Amino acid sequence: MIDKIRFYRMYLQDYLLLGTKILDILGNEDEVALQLGVPAAKIREALNKLREGLKILKANLRTEELARLDNRRDDAWMCFYHLVLSQVRCMDDEVREHAHKLEVLIRMPEMRIHKMGYQKQTASMINFFNRVDSSSELTEALVKMSGEQRYSEIKITQNAFVTKESERLDQEADKPSKDGLESAKELRKSIEYLGQFLSVMSEQSGKEDYAKIAAKINEVVSEINTRVSAKLTRLKSAKEEDAVIEE
Repeated sequence: MIDKIRFYRMYLQDYLLLGTKILDILGNEDEVALQLGVPAAKIREALNKLREGLKILKANLRTEELARLDNRRDDAWMCFYHLVLSQVRCMDDEVREHAHKLEVLIRMPEMRIHKMGYQKQTASMINFFNRVDSSSELTEALVKMSGEQRYSEIKITQNAFVTKESERLDQEADKPSKDGLESAKELRKSIEYLGQFLSVMSEQSGKEDYAKIAAKINEVVSEINTRVSAKLTRLKSAKEEDAVIEE
């Protein structure tokens, strides 16, 4: 039910991103009604261990380029934030109504991103995108209040930051710690367990919810697999360039 994941080619940071996104997807579902508690708990526990095992390089990652990209995504967020607040007070009642739906979301405590560290902010932004993109009501609100461009800019700056951060983390992932490898293996098992769970529950219950969850996860899997392939291509190209230079 869940597509094949190229675990054997993934860096620890890829595991972290995959687990975080899957957990966000499960978090937007009715955990009790769909009995998602156990598989979600397994992934959450493995993810927490992985984060601890990685001990991501707080000081070394604070390069000027990374800081600049972080500032850009902060600016994009604040631009969108103030657009929503301004539209809540505009003279068009319909626009005000739609803007208010987004105002409720951006004012939530977990969206105070200017007070967060890099990793927590990235996770909060991923969750924010998932909530907006999966809600027809919120996507309509974006259109009605003319916020599509500003919303798109947040995504662009977020992707730029995550890409640069991943490049830095991948350099350290060449020599992963024993704890990191064990945590990644545990996360893999928890994701495989989730795949089996969704398949069994889909058959037994006949509910479409499980297939829909799997479809959302497969979008993430496709994204991760593409990232992995792109990195392998870059590494291969770099080695070929080195070989040419040596000749």
